Amino acid sequence: MDVFALLLPLATLLSFYAVITGLSWLRRLIGERMAARRKGMMLNLARRAVPPAVAGLILLIAGGFLGLFDYIPLATLLIAGGLAFGFHKGLSDLHRPNWRELALRGAITLALTLFTLWQLGML
Repeated sequence: MDVFALLLPLATLLSFYAVITGLSWLRRLIGERMAARRKGMMLNLARRAVPPAVAGLILLIAGGFLGLFDYIPLATLLIAGGLAFGFHKGLSDLHRPNWRELALRGAITLALTLFTLWQLGML
């Protein structure tokens, strides 16, 4: 089995998880009253999500110049994975998530991913 065939579905899964978790994180950020805590939340997100996202952008730029094979799904995987990790850890730092919240987030992510991959003809 080709490893590169798994990059796009995994990047799609992580992208949807990053979007759903990012919306939950943004809801918590907007609801926070203390300005110092908001700054801390944004700093923690930047500390966790920016390095993989920058690595993905560097891969996009370098892959275009060097003509690498299948660099776009790998760069998308790095960017989406970094954002998903940053938002997930940011939410878990604020409060300990219960299994219902994580299961709902995972089920919505899986449903959106499977629907998108089905519409793209990859399933």
